Amino acid sequence: MGKLIKFFLVIYFSFGLFANSYAQQGEVAFTEMRCLDFVNGQGDNSINKPKAELAKLWIVGYFSGFYQGKDSVKWDDSSKTEGKLISAVLSKCRENPEATLGAVSEFVASARTRSIPSLLSNEFTPRDYSCGAHVNALSGPAGEQLKAEMADLWAFAFVQGFQNTIDPDIIIPIENKPAITGAINGNCQKNQQYSYFDLVSAVAKMVKPQ
Repeated sequence: MGKLIKFFLVIYFSFGLFANSYAQQGEVAFTEMRCLDFVNGQGDNSINKPKAELAKLWIVGYFSGFYQGKDSVKWDDSSKTEGKLISAVLSKCRENPEATLGAVSEFVASARTRSIPSLLSNEFTPRDYSCGAHVNALSGPAGEQLKAEMADLWAFAFVQGFQNTIDPDIIIPIENKPAITGAINGNCQKNQQYSYFDLVSAVAKMVKPQ
């Protein structure tokens, strides 16, 4: 990124009491998702299958943010990279079924630096996705808006991973997602020439606990 993106305020997140009610509106707090539910969701006929599939995107976002916080992101164009990353988390989850997805992801990410897929199975390209493309998707047809929602999920997970390089014990409650993704989307609107990855990285540095 050639020029530093400037922000006029720090984004504070709160440890409020509304996470459960917000999750009931359709959002999933993947940081606190039980490993057992993630493991059981791998079956084609599992009731947890849809959430488990979204959890995979969350995992990639988390690892991307964690490694960016460590300044150690390694991109890989191989179609097998995403599967290897998910398998590492899945394996540890099978060993610790009552652990949370957030705790296991932090543990696996800390163990060693793994490659990040530049192309995901849902066709999201975190390395090459631009703010301009994201802004267009937000106001586009239903299919494009869905892509933007997937990018929002990846970005929220990215910020969680980034924050865990500062404090391994911090959990950003799900009720803070609208404020964080709103800041990302608003600044993308103003900086459409920038890489989405770079802008999310800049926002992640501005997020502070309240």
